[in-house]
Amino acid sequence: MKKKILSLLLASSMMISLGMLPTGCSSDNSASNNVEALWDGGNTRNKIVAISDIHLGIEDKYSETLKNRPILIEFLQRLQKTKDVRELVIDGDFLDEWFLPVYYPSYTDQRQFYKDAIANNQGVIDELNNVIDSGIKLVYVPGNHDMTLEADVLQEAIPKLVQARDAQGLGTYYTGDRNEIAIEHGHRYDVFSAPDTVTNAELCGNANTILPAGYFYARYAATWVLEGRPKVEKDIPVVTKVPDQSDVDQYGAYIYYSLLKDISTRMTPNENLDEKIFDMHISGFDDAYSYLDFYPTQQADGTISAPVLFRNIQRTWQERQILNKVKVTNSFTEAVAGTVNWDYYAAQAKAQYLDNPNENVDVVVFGHTHVPMYCDTGNGKYYLNDGTWIDHNTDYPDATRTFAVITTGDETTAAIYSYSEDGSITDITSSVSKTDEKNTANSLENVAFDYKAVENYGDDAKQARYVEVSGLKDNTVQEKLNKELKDFCLSPTLSSESDTTYDIMPVFEVVGGDLLSIRVYNTAYTAGAAYPVNSIQTQLFSLTTGDKNAGNIWDFIKDKNAFKQLVLDGKLGMTAAGVEGEIPKDLKSEAYKKLSESIDTSEFAKQFYFGDGGNLNVWCEGKNHATGDYWLFDIPVTELENIASDRLLPIIEAIKKLSN
Repeated sequence: MKKKILSLLLASSMMISLGMLPTGCSSDNSASNNVEALWDGGNTRNKIVAISDIHLGIEDKYSETLKNRPILIEFLQRLQKTKDVRELVIDGDFLDEWFLPVYYPSYTDQRQFYKDAIANNQGVIDELNNVIDSGIKLVYVPGNHDMTLEADVLQEAIPKLVQARDAQGLGTYYTGDRNEIAIEHGHRYDVFSAPDTVTNAELCGNANTILPAGYFYARYAATWVLEGRPKVEKDIPVVTKVPDQSDVDQYGAYIYYSLLKDISTRMTPNENLDEKIFDMHISGFDDAYSYLDFYPTQQADGTISAPVLFRNIQRTWQERQILNKVKVTNSFTEAVAGTVNWDYYAAQAKAQYLDNPNENVDVVVFGHTHVPMYCDTGNGKYYLNDGTWIDHNTDYPDATRTFAVITTGDETTAAIYSYSEDGSITDITSSVSKTDEKNTANSLENVAFDYKAVENYGDDAKQARYVEVSGLKDNTVQEKLNKELKDFCLSPTLSSESDTTYDIMPVFEVVGGDLLSIRVYNTAYTAGAAYPVNSIQTQLFSLTTGDKNAGNIWDFIKDKNAFKQLVLDGKLGMTAAGVEGEIPKDLKSEAYKKLSESIDTSEFAKQFYFGDGGNLNVWCEGKNHATGDYWLFDIPVTELENIASDRLLPIIEAIKKLSN
């Protein structure tokens, strides 16, 4: 599945678009009898349509759906004409209390806030009432951006609306002929977005402080966007001591800090860090707070925590999950790391519903991430994310105005569609499909790897070897992959001089379910040369597509500067090609320095491989033959968790499971 993740903020619970918003008043279309149905439906109402993340604001300048608002109204009008639609489910983040700059006037009446937001989007509200009148059941499930929207306020605007609520600010809607479909927003499992009446209860003296940390960071980011994304130097506190992973409490706090550090270095509004910009008199808060009040850093006692708001947030996650009616709880570290990994939500759909023996669910639909997804988990079970309708979907620019359609019956089927500005509908299921890792593993279970050698080349000591794959289900992919592998492994022989013979030895690892990480050690023997010359080449192949260049190192490491610092600090092990014995300290220092300098080159992006024992290996050219023709460096991938991208995190988790 193609992913566009521009920032941690957009990858986490704080789902807001960073596109500049148009201003001014909208002109919503009135209902029309001339519109056509979305598709030619039968006479049986057996389809459930799910949409989410519409983010309608209290004013147009604070709405993420302005250009798309009249298109949404047209969609709703056409939905009314579609005779096989049984239900429309609004899967959270319908109205938006979070996309507000910090300079928005402080208020105390949240009920009135939402009434004003409803009035500002009356055209949408009117059309939703028309949807109900057409015979379609309309259901609302709370999201994080509208978790404080009280049921009676929305019911007054849409009297025949069905609301699915369980814990405060949360809800799951079960539907389908067999109640085999579960629809919820998904923020229940997000540290930054799940309701939090626990962490600030002692500070505020009440248990009404439902707004989580994501609310504050969303408003901070909205301020930055609306100010034109200024670049302002900020003296952000730095945690200098990294806790050992065995200290679960403090390591979790450090991971939380690391994610917020990434946000804070990129989102830099004009307001000062110590300025009391959050004037809060809602949801149990009754004070003004600065950014530093909830930014985690090293405290006087050596622990990592925010000083005022959300102190020791890692210690309240378990209680929050219980209050929020999470069926299968997880650790704070897993949850906070999942913030930047869309696959985390697919995993939660499986854990909470699809693989849960206490549930009888075949299809789970979430919203929240803004990234449409279709995941076939096997045995007729599916996870879907219905995407978003905001104007500028920076998380997935290729698709906005997306929705899910589930057809219920003896056999339940599902698909993801996008609605174009011209009114056309496109089935994007295949382009947003992601195969469940377990099924991917099953499809590769018969794959075998063999070493081949070029005939009539070299001698017993010098062979030109390459890797050949067999057992792939797709013969076309297998043929393509084997050609690419052979060309890559034998490439030194294609450009060598006639008096040079190579000994070529490829070594490989399969990682991430379907990635073949291969490195080829080459030794060149040239007639008359004083010594042979060693070299290395590395490449990442996809076993599912047969493509080479299936990723570079920065697809797996999200923070180049942090990785460079690990190098400079000597955190990576080192070996020198062709050099035996202990490497002198001065040579090591020189090697680490050269590696750190090469990190900024374009070539370095491909100079890596996944090696034995769960290590990430990188390399650079050596100084000379005496000190190594090339230098190899390695570090366990489990030590890269705090700078790992969403592609590396599943690999880390898989290695952890193998080691347990």
